[in-house]
Amino acid sequence: MRLSGFIVGGLVGAVATMYVSRKRPGTFAWATSAVSKAASNMMGNTVSKVMNKGFMNEAAGAVIPKHTDAAAGKSEAAWEQIEAIVNSDPAIKKEADKIKAESSAFTH
Repeated sequence: MRLSGFIVGGLVGAVATMYVSRKRPGTFAWATSAVSKAASNMMGNTVSKVMNKGFMNEAAGAVIPKHTDAAAGKSEAAWEQIEAIVNSDPAIKKEADKIKAESSAFTH
C-alpha cells in the first residue's frame, strides 16, 4: 500500500468519525464499547487456549517437521529430475550457470 493511500484513508476515517460523533453522539460511545468488548473476548479466548495443555502439545508437534528416509529419497529424486531438465535444454543450462556464477560472487 502506498503512503499517500494510507494518509488519505486516515483522513477520510477521521472525518467520518467526526461526522458520526456530531450527528449521533451515542454511536461513537457504542462503537468504542463494542470494539473494547470484542478485543477483550479475543484476548480471553487466546489466553484460555494457551493455558490449555492440549493446545501447547499440539502446537509443539506442529512446529517441528518430521524428516524420514522416505522424504529424503523423494527430495533426492526431485533434485535429480530438476538437474535432468536443466541439462536437457542448453538455454536453461546457460541461464542456470549464469545464476550460479552471480550467486557465488556474493559473500553470504
